[in-house]
Amino acid sequence: MKRKDKENLKNMSSAELESHIRDLEKKLFQMKFKRVSAPLENPLEIRSIRREMSMVRTWLKEKETAKAKTEVTANG
Repeated sequence: MKRKDKENLKNMSSAELESHIRDLEKKLFQMKFKRVSAPLENPLEIRSIRREMSMVRTWLKEKETAKAKTEVTANG
């Protein structure tokens, strides 16, 4: 994944990141399904999708914790 793509993803809102994860999950499922019936052109793409999903989940978690911290400091 290119640096620009990572920066664009990191700057997305939480809702956009969640929808992106859903899209990646669908794509991963389809690739795994196709792999059973015939060999894939690029089997390493499965790995890259899984890694991208983990990056997006990490950013989502960071946004949630940052949001929780700002709520705690604002309320307390």
